[in-house]
Amino acid sequence: MQPLTGQRIGVDHRYKVWTPDIQKVLDGARSPRRPCGMAFANIDSLVGGVRMKKYLFLFIAATLFSVTSHSDSFYVMGSYFNPGGQSDVFEQNKIETTFQVDDLNDWGGTFGYNHFVGNYINIGGSMAYYHADHTVEDRDFEFPDGQPVLRNIHLKIVPLEANVSVLPIGRNLAVIPYVGAGVGLYFWQYEEAGDFVVNRFTQPSVITGSAFSDGTDFGWNINGGIEIPFSRSATFISQIKYSKAEGNLDVAGFDPAFDPIDLSLVTYSAGISFWF
Repeated sequence: MQPLTGQRIGVDHRYKVWTPDIQKVLDGARSPRRPCGMAFANIDSLVGGVRMKKYLFLFIAATLFSVTSHSDSFYVMGSYFNPGGQSDVFEQNKIETTFQVDDLNDWGGTFGYNHFVGNYINIGGSMAYYHADHTVEDRDFEFPDGQPVLRNIHLKIVPLEANVSVLPIGRNLAVIPYVGAGVGLYFWQYEEAGDFVVNRFTQPSVITGSAFSDGTDFGWNINGGIEIPFSRSATFISQIKYSKAEGNLDVAGFDPAFDPIDLSLVTYSAGISFWF
């Protein structure tokens, strides 16, 4: 066994220790067939390749994260509903009572879900809730003691809709406009309850009771609005929507000659959308 020998290396005053086998490796590194520079070049190339793979992986991960991190949204909005009121039952009330269609304007809510399809399309669903009550007074008759003849008009509509929206200039902007359309089912109730004057033009008299109808009918909507991001995962959303549907009134409580009740709505909404 040969004794260990050492040589002072450089100016750092450290000793490097080797064996004959290590010496052979070093001698081979110095040989013309395997230049030392080439060995270091190979090492640099290997290290550079590892770094490139690392950067490529990070780039792909960041890209995938940016695409999938916001692929859906959930929104909640306060809504103000304006019924259309273009049907016989409303016209009859306008003639006989102090009723106006605007009396049924009222507040409600809308919430929904969107799935992002690329940068320009949303598909999703929504549900809204609208309910209004208003008391009206007969125009022509009153009770013998001078008390008014009153009845209450109640309308409730709950649209359940599937929607498609187009974002014409994309979603990566400070202000994001969109337009859309949808179809759905409209769950509704209409009721009049209170005092009614019958035989108005012959032998008028007052009866107390109610007339009620409800149903579930197909309808459609068109809508448009804007979203304004205020954080990485939330936007302010504002929307206007026109929806159209109609339903048949129960002939047991309403004039069989009446046409279907108009369930159309113009809805103004604003709220918050959460992206995830």
